[in-house]
Amino acid sequence: MTDHPHNATAAARLLHSGQQIGARVVVSFDLRTQALVQAGLAAGTFLYIWAALLIAAGQSTDAAGNDGAPSENGFITNLLLPFFALTSLTLASRERLRATLPSRFPSLWILVGIACWVPFLIALFATIFGASVGWWVFPLIALCAAAPPLALAMSSALKARASSIHPMPDGPREALSGWVIAVTLAMGMLFGLAAATSTFPWGRTAGFILLGILLTYFLFQKARWGIIHVGAEWGSAQWVGFASSFGLLVLVTVVLACTPLGSPLGEVVGIVGGVAVAAPLVFSAFRGSVIRERPEEFWDAPTV
Repeated sequence: MTDHPHNATAAARLLHSGQQIGARVVVSFDLRTQALVQAGLAAGTFLYIWAALLIAAGQSTDAAGNDGAPSENGFITNLLLPFFALTSLTLASRERLRATLPSRFPSLWILVGIACWVPFLIALFATIFGASVGWWVFPLIALCAAAPPLALAMSSALKARASSIHPMPDGPREALSGWVIAVTLAMGMLFGLAAATSTFPWGRTAGFILLGILLTYFLFQKARWGIIHVGAEWGSAQWVGFASSFGLLVLVTVVLACTPLGSPLGEVVGIVGGVAVAAPLVFSAFRGSVIRERPEEFWDAPTV
């Protein structure tokens, strides 16, 4: 029995259609993931800049006053810890996403993103050198810096919604690998130490040491225990834990910046706050990650 030519043509068309559908599902899933990652980066940027400006303005005021104690600590350095971790995790997540910037004029988006940070730098140096900046300006400056990733998040979400394809259902929860558990635990404890030590007279030195440890780790991002593999394995539980630790560290740092240096109250707030900051990430390390199942052929779908 010989194959009919029309049957071969129909089979080829069916195969091509199946590949296209697989590619659409992958793109839809990646766009949804990308929207969440970019929205998280926008929220983290907003919190970081607003808190940094508040602390810088408060330290400038105290330095011009009678004691100047808070200016002796490196509270802004502590804010850099979770922000650098967030940006590194975001870049790691982008390594496994199909699209990161609009296909047209990606360099323009990068320039716009850099330009949106200029008001923050101007306001930061102005407050450091004693210029008076209204508190109501700080959230506007923070929103300006957060606008590019927020716009990208909205664009990705709209594209994912327009695809009219729902993401694949969640699979079983699987434990994280040993290295990822260790890194997640270490990151949580590092954030907690930053909060707990920032109220002591040697807090600035401790902050720089912790920041140096984190930056040194980021240099080995492509190692099997590097940040890229950590971001690839993290699931919703780990991202929620990171977001909680990030927000708590920012809150505790702002509160401690308003507390007299070396006071018993500040030390208690710092220690209790450090435990609270570390807890979400530490607990999330043992939660495992939900695997989103997809048919095997979807992994081989062409990139777009």
